Amino acid sequence: MQQLEPEGAWQAGGGRPTLGLVPSGKTPRTILVIDDDEGIRRLIEFLLAPEGYRIATAGSAEDGLEAIAAAPPDLVLVDMHLPQRDGFDVITEMRARAQTRLTPIVMITGDATAGAKLRAIESGVTDFIAKPFSPEELTARVRALLDLKAATDALESAEEVLISLARIIDARDPYTYGHSSRVSYFAGLLGERIQLDPENLRTLKRGALLHDIGKIAVRDNVLCKPGPLTPAERAEIQSHPARGRDVLANMKTLAAAIPIVYHHHERMDGSGYPDGLAGESIPLLARITTVVDVFDALSTPRVYRRALRRSEVLEIMDQEVRKGWWDARLVEEFRQVLNHVPESEATPDSAIVPAPLGVAMGTLAAAARHEMDWIL
Repeated sequence: MQQLEPEGAWQAGGGRPTLGLVPSGKTPRTILVIDDDEGIRRLIEFLLAPEGYRIATAGSAEDGLEAIAAAPPDLVLVDMHLPQRDGFDVITEMRARAQTRLTPIVMITGDATAGAKLRAIESGVTDFIAKPFSPEELTARVRALLDLKAATDALESAEEVLISLARIIDARDPYTYGHSSRVSYFAGLLGERIQLDPENLRTLKRGALLHDIGKIAVRDNVLCKPGPLTPAERAEIQSHPARGRDVLANMKTLAAAIPIVYHHHERMDGSGYPDGLAGESIPLLARITTVVDVFDALSTPRVYRRALRRSEVLEIMDQEVRKGWWDARLVEEFRQVLNHVPESEATPDSAIVPAPLGVAMGTLAAAARHEMDWIL
């Protein structure tokens, strides 16, 4: 039998500590109760603390939001009717914050109308519990929602591992250090420029950050090769979109980003890979990522050349638009984005690895062809 030991519940806004039983060595889940009725706060604390949860209480929306900002809980129980700001304000603010966007929220109601419940659902409430409530119903709902939160946390942790892995992949070649982060940043700026909705903008930034995740399966001697690739090596490099898709295939939280990872090497004329898609059949978020990916690759140094100046990069990209490779509208919109970003600040990581002395630079066109061989 697992040993149990006492744990004092933490409080926000005052109140006595409650003795709960928590499995030894296991961090208890935290629940915040926001209700202006002290009797309700104490009752919920009395019912839930023995289940092994840490309980915090607050008597107003302001105190509750302050407690959430200081230490985001795993679950929030909030009364619909609060003085000054109500429970709807709490829900709206929590959903607007990245840290609590997925936190379960249960609204405690006594006389909620159908309209009030609809408003709460639209604000992002997870569940309702009506006053008066039974202890069994309360504990069952809380347990189920905390199990869901644990599963969500596990998925987010796995996502964080993948994001860290993407940055490690960049670091395998010192000449691409920071590439994925820059692509994500500039893709976000371009997405804002063309007025993507918030959900698509989040997806774009995640997908752009992970666009090269499939390179984990590419050998270092191929990934970092300074000269032209053999046909076999080119095939290995070109396998990375499919491998990246496979890495993300079981990550439901990243499912929307898969088309970015899989299609960011397509070309508008259908000459890209892996599927040879053309024109509008290439997903918009993938086309955005492609434009920024090409820009960053040309703007940063490689073992065989210096970093190209912005004017040179844009000249090359314009030439490739005329060839039918890139989305002309997106390239033009990206040019407008760059007008607001000083060139000295555009790719700060490029200064980390200066081009080696004595490297033959060749002509701009030759450098561009070599670059296209490398990244495509």
